[in-house]
Amino acid sequence: MNKNAELVIIGAGAAGLLAAVAAARLGIKALVLESSELVGGDTATGSGQMWLPATHLAATAGIFDSVENAVEYLGTILGEETQASTSIRRAVFANTAPKLARWLAASNLPLTLDRGVPDYHPADAGGLPEGRVVTTVPTDRRSLGDWAEKLRSKSPVEEASHLKQFVRAFTGSEGHAATGGEALVAELLRRATANGVEIRLDAQIISLENNDGIEVGVHVEGEDEILRPKALLLSAGGFAGSQELREEYLPLPTNAEWSLMSHNTGKLLKLAAGLGAQLSAMNDAWWTPVTVIDGRAYSLDAARKAPHSLIVDQAGDRYIDEAAPGAQIVNRQYQRSRGTRTIPSYLIMDQRHRKAVGLGPWAAGDTKGESEDLYSAKTLGGLADLLGIDEPGFLGTVVRFNGFAHKGEDQDFHRGESVWDRYALAHSKHAHVASLGKLTKKPYWAVKVYPGDEGTKGGLLIDENSQVIDTQGETIPGFYACGGAAASIMKGTSPGPGAALSEALVEAYLAVIHFSKHRGLG
Repeated sequence: MNKNAELVIIGAGAAGLLAAVAAARLGIKALVLESSELVGGDTATGSGQMWLPATHLAATAGIFDSVENAVEYLGTILGEETQASTSIRRAVFANTAPKLARWLAASNLPLTLDRGVPDYHPADAGGLPEGRVVTTVPTDRRSLGDWAEKLRSKSPVEEASHLKQFVRAFTGSEGHAATGGEALVAELLRRATANGVEIRLDAQIISLENNDGIEVGVHVEGEDEILRPKALLLSAGGFAGSQELREEYLPLPTNAEWSLMSHNTGKLLKLAAGLGAQLSAMNDAWWTPVTVIDGRAYSLDAARKAPHSLIVDQAGDRYIDEAAPGAQIVNRQYQRSRGTRTIPSYLIMDQRHRKAVGLGPWAAGDTKGESEDLYSAKTLGGLADLLGIDEPGFLGTVVRFNGFAHKGEDQDFHRGESVWDRYALAHSKHAHVASLGKLTKKPYWAVKVYPGDEGTKGGLLIDENSQVIDTQGETIPGFYACGGAAASIMKGTSPGPGAALSEALVEAYLAVIHFSKHRGLG
């Protein structure tokens, strides 16, 4: 282990690796510590989409955008400033995003504009119907050499034919291709190792120490000496897997089992708080509706947007546009739960839906899955009885919904009408049909819908340079945080797909830039 590293980075996800690459390019000796045995963190198993406004990629595609538009948009959807979501941090994010995109391009990292992907709120001031979501093109894992075995990979999924063609075009092979977040991590990992960055896997952090407010020390399990770099960047964190912290900070009811990121225990946040670091935005998360099958949470993004389905509460009533962005659905679920039993709610599907759409661990067409968390009945009344929901109310809801589907207009919640709804359907396997679809084909199916998350937004309070702020409102010298370890500016909502990843990358980039300018001072 390089005990002379100037910058120690905890977490080998995309943000941590980006920080390591940036540091190496600036002549800073960096050491990356990763608690698991694989590189990639949460990013490697995700879509890899990055919400980066006003980039050169958008301009090249003929899409007008500007930093000013992005600042206006963030101000509109995020509303009043808070301790973590200040106008300064929002503006710095919007200003840095296009710089980061150019830096990645200058580093020959193959980015592409994800055409047609809208902001979550494109009709709001400053919003756009496309142009702000960027992804990494597929890459070949084999180019990583021995590190390929250390790259965290997605679970095997059935890829659409157009994606397979896309993969072949860039890599010449499907079997060795890394796509989405895995591709982004692979490209950053290749550059980090090529620049001589040391990455230590299975590095368990025992404690963090603060030496008279001058330097932060890191004690790694199995090491006698405490690392005392000039700077420390926390690039791993979050507390989605801590039932204790969830109950203390998040809306109730809450359950770590409902999180897609339940491996994040909050340990690093507790260690940092022990140094006097201030926590902020702890009551928020990157919300998304989930179902839980045999103790594991699964996203419902595809299933809830597809036709021949709807979501009802325990009274059998609809209360939301099922295709809306996840945060809107979960926020509404919590708001409504104050007067009506909405947790859990139920996703109701007919046989056409089950044949066409994957659900939890089951592929499309797999209707033989056996689990007490999957409900099925030959009639809607029988399904209501299984679920224990009000049968007359439920049947009335389905009849009303089927009427809307017949006319092609959801008069209650306008499902399928927004730019986001139309995009979500166009990029599913159901592009040839409307978002609405009657529930008439037997048997009928249901799963519970919980207010889940893709990670928590709360963490260490940081300033516009990603410096950690203590409980007295002062920055802690040499201490930086980003991503899941830092309190997000995206309060209450999200600007678009990939916002969490882009925020983490921008914060990591800002931390390294700030440290490079100040490492010889103090």
